[in-house]
Amino acid sequence: MLGVLKRNPFSVMLALLLHFVIVFFLVFGVDWEKKPKPIASQANVVQAHTIDLDKINEKKAEEKKAQQLKKQQQEKKRRQAEEKKRQQALEKKRVAEQKAKQKREAEAKRKAEAKRKAEAKRKAEAKRKAEAKRKAEAKRKAEAEAKRKAEAKRKAEAEAKRKAEAKRKAEAEAMRRAQAERERALQAQIAAEQNSREIDRYGAVIKQQIERNWLKPAQNTEGLSCVVQVRLIPGGDVVPGGVSIVRSSGNAAFDRSVEAAVYKAAPLPVPSGALFESFRSLRLNFKPNK
Repeated sequence: MLGVLKRNPFSVMLALLLHFVIVFFLVFGVDWEKKPKPIASQANVVQAHTIDLDKINEKKAEEKKAQQLKKQQQEKKRRQAEEKKRQQALEKKRVAEQKAKQKREAEAKRKAEAKRKAEAKRKAEAKRKAEAKRKAEAKRKAEAEAKRKAEAKRKAEAEAKRKAEAKRKAEAEAMRRAQAERERALQAQIAAEQNSREIDRYGAVIKQQIERNWLKPAQNTEGLSCVVQVRLIPGGDVVPGGVSIVRSSGNAAFDRSVEAAVYKAAPLPVPSGALFESFRSLRLNFKPNK
């Protein structure tokens, strides 16, 4: 009831007003307590009552018609209200659906944009990582190449240093050897000179010792000389049969006297050690008084 009043207040007020009018006529329109007047004639009384009932019936018909009209108007208004409500609901539904569609489209657009941004971000990140990886790989290769070159340079320098050191050592060794060779040659020369002097000295002593043991033949030997070959052993002893004339004086007696003097003079004064090898086979030019 309150819903109908809120929806159609004018119709409700009109219906109440009509009901009030009808009740008013029903209550105050007929005097139910009125005493009957003297009836002049029976026909008049009946006619008076008939007129009142017609009015009442007419009023009732009008009221009924009014009620039907009111109901029709109310029904019309109700249908209009329901149609309006239905249209409003449809519009509301359409608006809601439109909003939902727009929301879905906006959400789909937002998601698509987010997906696009995420994909772009992923690609940018992948590109950044790939670029960073490329740069790192390039840096690693450059560092490896620099390290390789540095190592090659170090090895080359070490090799050059080694070669220079080897050259220096070779030159030093060559210089040392040359110096040693010079010193050896010098020492050999000195030793040779010393040996030569010693040999000459021992040769002179041996010759003198042979001359002291030489017995001059009776024949004239002036101007005679011969070359005698003497084979010795360490200590100066003459090897048996080790005396021979390699260049005769032309005088057999002179040659034999020289051979006899050599044997008689033994052991001859000879050096020891390595120098003796120069006296193992000794050749003397025997010329008396010379």
